[in-house]
Amino acid sequence: MDPADFLSVTIIVDSEAHAIRLAETLVEERLAASVQVPPPHESYRMMVGGGMAVYHEWAVRAVTITSRFEALSDRAASLPGIVMPGITAAPLSVVHPKFEGWLQQVMTACTECG
Repeated sequence: MDPADFLSVTIIVDSEAHAIRLAETLVEERLAASVQVPPPHESYRMMVGGGMAVYHEWAVRAVTITSRFEALSDRAASLPGIVMPGITAAPLSVVHPKFEGWLQQVMTACTECG
């Protein structure tokens, strides 16, 4: 696999409980090789009618492969607490060789397990 076959996915959720549930679900269902739940942050957003809103959010980060992104997104969107449209992804351009090898092994196994 090319490093660009791997994606770093960020999913915005509204609570720590939802972040943990999301992380566990994505790994248990083999949709992500790993998921991190960092501390919450404040998010400043433009409102449709004007003005600004401030929220406390958790930006859950997952690593997956491009062929699993749609399933990962659909599953994440089906869980409570997702702040829509809070799912984004970016291809990894550089990956440490040891991490890349592990990702290849894990995601190949995940693909074979379905």
